[in-house]
Amino acid sequence: MDARIQAKQYVDIAWRRRWWIAIPSIAGIVVSAWLCIALPRVYRATTTILVVRQSVPDDLVRSTVTMRIDERMKSLKVQVMSRLYLEQVAREVGLVQPNAAEAEIERACDLLNDIVYLDWDHQGLSWFKIMAENRDPQRAAAIANRLADLFIEQNTRMREQQAHGLSDTIETWKVDVEAQLRERDEKIAAFKKEYLYELPDQEGPTLQLLNASQTRITQLTSDIQIRSQRLQTARAEDKIRRATAQLGSPTLSGDDPDTAAVAQMERELRELLANYTDENPLVRKKRDQIADFIATHPGLSVVRTGAGDAPAVTPEIAQLEAEIKSLEAERDREVRSSDELRKRISNMPLRAQQLAALTRDYDMKKSLYDTTVGQRQQAQRAEDIETGKKGEQFLIQDRARPPAVPYKPQVVEILILGVLGGIALGGGLAAGLEFLDHTIKSEEEFALQFPDLSVFGAIPNLDQDTTHKPGLIGRYMKKKRAAAGGSQA
Repeated sequence: MDARIQAKQYVDIAWRRRWWIAIPSIAGIVVSAWLCIALPRVYRATTTILVVRQSVPDDLVRSTVTMRIDERMKSLKVQVMSRLYLEQVAREVGLVQPNAAEAEIERACDLLNDIVYLDWDHQGLSWFKIMAENRDPQRAAAIANRLADLFIEQNTRMREQQAHGLSDTIETWKVDVEAQLRERDEKIAAFKKEYLYELPDQEGPTLQLLNASQTRITQLTSDIQIRSQRLQTARAEDKIRRATAQLGSPTLSGDDPDTAAVAQMERELRELLANYTDENPLVRKKRDQIADFIATHPGLSVVRTGAGDAPAVTPEIAQLEAEIKSLEAERDREVRSSDELRKRISNMPLRAQQLAALTRDYDMKKSLYDTTVGQRQQAQRAEDIETGKKGEQFLIQDRARPPAVPYKPQVVEILILGVLGGIALGGGLAAGLEFLDHTIKSEEEFALQFPDLSVFGAIPNLDQDTTHKPGLIGRYMKKKRAAAGGSQA
């Protein structure tokens, strides 16, 4: 179908059903105008809050508040819109009386929850708004401003609590690690005190002491040997002296050969006594030989002079014996000291392992303690920044003012919706009536309905006023009929 013919049909339908379209449209305008007048005036007050970043650079002090801004906004919205804050705001702005019942307070809180809105910059998160709606513009501004104040107070309190909580937590860690370090220090100190001379760092001095002790032992042994030789010589001389004293000096009468033989044997006996004791077989044999010789020569007269008690030990022998005894005691002490030093050196590897086991955990805990101390200082600085309001803060950029123009109702929108609704209703009625009307209104509709039949003529509507000058559509239809008649002729 030609688009021009289709458009003509729509125009014809609209003209035929013009009152069905016009009356609902006018009614829509009237109803929307009445709504604009009858609906209550609702005012919206808005408070704009800026998100101010931390004034101290992050490379100097890093914030301890890890929650993102959008998360904090959502959590703060839940907190600020809680029953506690809503009831406080409701009482402050006069929505409930001081002695109001619980049901009235509940309704006021529900009302505030419905009329308060929160919006923020979803891109940069640099601002957000608190909006409150109410029929009273003063009350709407008061609600928005008070909620903004509560919002900022709650954010500041929450940041301070988080910073303080983190600082306390790290302080608890520090105290715990410090107690462990102190306990480990006591264990290490007790271990070093118990095994002071067996620690690895004492190996060098201990080796020096051991070398010095061995040198001293060698020197003492040499001194003992020298004094022992001197004592042996002194004792030999003393034995000779004692033997001489016991035998006496023989007095020989004349030049008797027997007497000379006895004297010779006595000299031999003295030589034996110088080297052996009286119990020695050689000494005893020599004594028996002398006795037998004297017994076999009865006429032999031997007179001994100077015989008597043996003299006491000489002072030289006593001194040498005392010196040897003292040197041997000193050498025994040095030997024991040397054995103790060797034992210390042999125990040093074991003590090194034990000390390493003690200090291994100690080094780890010391490193952890140093890290915790640094974190504690960082947390304390962050807490100082939050307490001093130098961290990330919310600042009111524009406080809500009582609006002069109502936010609701929207007059233009209501009128437009009323007109469009009336036109839509009228158009729907016209379309419905047209759908139910099966009469043929023009030759074009007849041609569409019966394409196989030819139109020879059309009887005009005799009810129409013939004196009335036909309009544009009438003249167009007249021309079409004339053209159709000419073609049939």
